Amino acid sequence: MATTLSPKQLLERILRAVDESGWRSLILDEQKPFRLRLFRGDDKGFDVCIYIWNCTHGGGAARAKDEYRVQITGVVPSASAGMSTLLLGWHAGYGVFVGFDIRKHNGQASQSPSIQVKEDTLQAAHSHAFAMHHRQNGEIAVAFRPEFLADYALNASSLHATGQAAADMSLLNSLETLTDSQIVTVKNQGRQVVLTQIAKKFRASDFRRRVLGAYEHRCAVCGVQLKLIDAAHIIPVAASSSTDETKNGIALCKLHHFAFDRNLLSFDERYKIEISDSEVERLTAENLAAGLIK
Repeated sequence: MATTLSPKQLLERILRAVDESGWRSLILDEQKPFRLRLFRGDDKGFDVCIYIWNCTHGGGAARAKDEYRVQITGVVPSASAGMSTLLLGWHAGYGVFVGFDIRKHNGQASQSPSIQVKEDTLQAAHSHAFAMHHRQNGEIAVAFRPEFLADYALNASSLHATGQAAADMSLLNSLETLTDSQIVTVKNQGRQVVLTQIAKKFRASDFRRRVLGAYEHRCAVCGVQLKLIDAAHIIPVAASSSTDETKNGIALCKLHHFAFDRNLLSFDERYKIEISDSEVERLTAENLAAGLIK
């Protein structure tokens, strides 16, 4: 049986997901509905209002075995002006979120307090990152892994759109095999951009997962973990010979990743660390060589 999280734990799960998405967050309101500001670097970012409950089977024998639901309790979902409003369920067993269209549930009262989703949608998201589900009321439900939370928040309107938009976005059901040539067949430019963004994120996330797993989440140079590790391409992405194979990746802490990108350090064919003599000379001449090991 899947674990049921408290409201505090659900907020913590959201914050971890934001981090896994490559974004940072500020808590604007820690009471339901949660309000956060998501941002990267020096960007101001954007605000989100999040309604979230556990996604469970519930209903006992009367409910179909493959039908799960989000039980709306405590607050009535309502779209917030000036921010992206998300209506989410969290299934701890599959480790995925499922998002529903706030436009379909705006002001939904206790007469109809639950929203259903099929188990195979949750399972597909767990295995393949994204899964789109057409509900009987015509709504598109979107299940996704935590590292895609920020992408979902940015593109919720497009992801929940129906008609031709839903057909275009169904390409996300096959992220593992989705190609650029398939994406360019989508005629709508906006949806093409969203598909490209999420496909790129999937490839980066998959590469990171494999590389960090191979290095046990440790920097190959200094051995630090602390969740400060990046997955870097040994042959840069810009090079025509670069690939997303695990063997073309190396785990580096933030400091050594920057040093690698600046060509201060590199690796030979046996992964031996090499320090650039020319860079050392340049830094020494500029009196900026402090920190180099003699």
